[in-house]
Amino acid sequence: MWVVKWILGAVIILFVLGFAVQNNDPAQQVSLIFLKGKWETEPLPIWLVAYASFAIGVLFWLVVSIVHVLQLKSQIRQMRKEHRNIRQELDGLRNLSIDDELGLGDSSLLKPSDPT
Repeated sequence: MWVVKWILGAVIILFVLGFAVQNNDPAQQVSLIFLKGKWETEPLPIWLVAYASFAIGVLFWLVVSIVHVLQLKSQIRQMRKEHRNIRQELDGLRNLSIDDELGLGDSSLLKPSDPT
């Protein structure tokens, strides 16, 4: 399985390098303009802008995923606590005597009466 991972990683790296080499034309440069012209970058290669935007997207996805995982872990803790409480209540109900529950502490009422 590790061989497949290494081969897949090598293919991805070759793909990324091929993309960068194909888009390394000096005519393909862009300037990024932020805040309506208040801040502008020098002309950058388009592949660099593409990689930077991809990296920012991955980081954003990572932060959102971490928040989601923490919410799920919190929900799991809450459900385990609720499960433990319900289990304790069920065990307590299993240990109750039926006579105690019905208020029949004297079992002589359950004996058949003498017909004479």
